Formats: sequence, C-alpha cells, structure tokens
Amino acid sequence: MSPRPDVSEERRLQIIDSAIKVISEKGFASTRMDDVAGEAGLSKGLLYWYFKSKEEIIIAIADVLFGGELNHIKNLSGENLSAPQQLKNIIDTFIKDVQPMLKITPVILEFYALAFRNKTVRAVMQRYLHTMISILEPIIEKGMSDGDFKAGNAHQAALAIGALLEGTLLLWCYDPNGIELESQLGACSTMIFDSLENRS
Repeated sequence: MSPRPDVSEERRLQIIDSAIKVISEKGFASTRMDDVAGEAGLSKGLLYWYFKSKEEIIIAIADVLFGGELNHIKNLSGENLSAPQQLKNIIDTFIKDVQPMLKITPVILEFYALAFRNKTVRAVMQRYLHTMISILEPIIEKGMSDGDFKAGNAHQAALAIGALLEGTLLLWCYDPNGIELESQLGACSTMIFDSLENRS
C-alpha cells in the first residue's frame, strides 16, 4: 500500500491559489474539482487528499482572504496604545492590505453574492463579520471610557466602520475607473475619526 501523501501547508496554499485563479475566471458555480486539480498540476485523486469537496475549498479560500487580515488586525489591537491609535493602525492596515486583494476582486464579489444562497459561505462571512466587530468594539468602548471618543453605542459604531470600509470596496468594484480607492478609503478614515473623536 502506498504511503499517504504528505499534506504540507505549502501544497495546500498552492491548491488554494489555483482555486482562486480558476474561480476568478469561471465563477464558483462553474468551477469543478477537475479544474482546480488541473490548474494546480495535481491528479484529482491527490487533490482529494487535501480537500474533500468544493465547499471545503471555498471555506479555505475565505480563511486565507479574510482570516489573514483579521489575524493581522488582532495583533495590532493587542498593542498597548490609546484607542485612537489602535483604531488608526487597524484602518491603515486595512487600506494597505486592500491593494494586493484587488486582483482577486471577482472572487470576493462571489463571496458576497453567495452569502445570500449558500449556508456555508454565509457562515464564513458571518464569522468574519463577528470577529471584526469583536476586535473593533472593545477598542471603541475603551476610547469612550477614556474620553478620547464621544459617548455612544460602541457596537453600532463598529458596524458603521465596517460598513464604510467594506462598502467603499464594493462601490469600487462597480466603478473601478471612477473611484480612486486608496484616496477614498483615506477619506473614510477621516470621516470615522471626525465622527468618533471627543473634541470638547
């Protein structure tokens, strides 16, 4: 009996990168496991050692796209800084991290669309949202408690920040030639701090 292939993280990431490329061209619905195996240069049988289904690949893609960003942001939020500085670091990181993701915008849009009709994708996106809010909300609460931010509802403020940043990215997808993304996200950052900071 031949030994089970070594499930290395490098090979797994190679498969995910190949899946992202195929899905960018064909969409989730039209992508088959055969397509991903072919793009990755693997047999279909070997692909199944790593991922048992297309849904498993979808979850893995989401973890790479959104999980990496969240882990980076979590590390920033743990720093011993004032709430405004923590929030600024998080927003600046979001703006910086957006640029490399623009080439796979079709895949991100597919996630948004699929969230309405696919329970697996919806669960992944909800996890991303809840994690993001769980990072932002305590920072905003700290800012309010310290007097750096105006008193208010920290949960609603965290949702508004997410909506402003993610919504700007979505609008850019509609009109990439009409919206200068980095500049607009910078304007969003200014609006966020203008609305939060306690200047009394």
